[in-house]
Amino acid sequence: MPPVFTPLNDDHTINYSVIPEYAKYLANAGIKSVLVGGTTGEHMSLSVGDRKKVIDAWVKVAKTTDLHIQVQVGGAPLSDVLDLASYCQKVGADSLLTLPELYFKPDSVDTLVDYVELVANAAPNLPVLYYHIPSMSKVEINMPAFVTKATNRIPNFKGIKFTSNDLSEGAQVLRALKNDQEMFLGADTLIAPAALLGIKSSIGTTWNLFPRLAQDILDAVERNDVAKARSLQETLSLAIEAHTVEGPWVPIMKAGMEIVSGIKVGPPSLPQKPITDEARKRIESKLRKLQIID
Repeated sequence: MPPVFTPLNDDHTINYSVIPEYAKYLANAGIKSVLVGGTTGEHMSLSVGDRKKVIDAWVKVAKTTDLHIQVQVGGAPLSDVLDLASYCQKVGADSLLTLPELYFKPDSVDTLVDYVELVANAAPNLPVLYYHIPSMSKVEINMPAFVTKATNRIPNFKGIKFTSNDLSEGAQVLRALKNDQEMFLGADTLIAPAALLGIKSSIGTTWNLFPRLAQDILDAVERNDVAKARSLQETLSLAIEAHTVEGPWVPIMKAGMEIVSGIKVGPPSLPQKPITDEARKRIESKLRKLQIID
C-alpha cells in the first residue's frame, strides 16, 4: 500500500488537480489501497481544514478507481485527531491509522491503549490501526503487549503499521494479532525478509515509485523463490539508497516520484526544502543504471 504524497504547488498550496491522475496511475499499477496523511503525505504539516480537503479528494477518486482509502489522523492535538477520525467516518473513508500523542508521549502500554481507544471511539464503525514509527515519534512501547491489550479493549482495533527494523519484535507482534487483524511493514528495505517471517503486507513510500517491483518481491516469497526475492529486494534497496544519499526522506522521494512517474507532486512542505537539480540528475542516473527506468 503506498502512503500517498500530498501534491503541492510551488507556493506550497495544495495541488488538488493532480490527485485524480495520481489515483489512476496507482490503480493502473495494480494498487488496491492507499494511505492518506502518513509521513510521506506530510499531513502533520497541514491544517485540519487542509487535511479534510485532501481526505475529501481521495475519497472522491476512490469512487472511480475502487481504491481502499486508509487515513492517518494523528500528529495533531487530540481534539483535532478525534475530529479527523469522526470526519473520516462521516465522509466514507475505509479505515484509520493513528500515530501516538507526539508531545505528552505515552510512557506505558496502558497509556498508549488509552489514547488509541479515544481515537477508535471517535470512529466506531471504522477499522483502526496503530502507527508504530519510533524513529519519528520517539515512542518506545512494547508492541506485542500493546497489541494484545488493545485487541482486548478496543473492538475496532484491527492492527498496526510497523515501521521499525526490529523484525524480532515484528514477528512477536504478528503472533499477537488475531485473524481479522493486519500487520503492515513500514520498512521498504526489509520487504523480503519480513515476508519470509509471515509479514506479507506493506505500507511503504516506494510503492508509489516502484509498485510492480515491491509486489514482485512479495510474489516471489509466496512462490518460495527465495533467491528471486533476495535479488529483487537488493534492486529495490539500491534504488532507495540512490535517493537517501541525496537528502531527507520526503524531499528525495517526491523528486523520485516525479522522475519515475512524471506526476508533479511538487516540493515538500515547509520548512523542508526540495533537493537540487544536480541531486535529481544523480538519482535519475542511478535508476537508469539499475534499469528501473528507461
